[in-house]
Amino acid sequence: MSTKATLAHHHSEQVGEPSWHFYEEVFEVGVVYLELRGVSVELQTRERGGADVVVRLPIETAKQLGLHTNVSSERWKSACDSDKTAPLDRMRGSVHRYDEPTDPV
Repeated sequence: MSTKATLAHHHSEQVGEPSWHFYEEVFEVGVVYLELRGVSVELQTRERGGADVVVRLPIETAKQLGLHTNVSSERWKSACDSDKTAPLDRMRGSVHRYDEPTDPV
């Protein structure tokens, strides 16, 4: 199950034009991700050229780069919500209870 929530994206059909995906991990507070596909960089590259890169950015850095301007204000507000892990914390408690090795199956 993916916990990625797309904020904005661009899928390129043209050769040589990169694609990108700007997203958040639903239960991760204070950061967003920018995935770049088919870009030229100085690191391990793909056989057919370019590379896939995922950059983990603090929310404030994403704002400084202007990445939020491609996102609806409602989606950006949700991505910046510092209380979005509350449901996960409740879920962790119930899941943990059944992971104990002494519990009957």
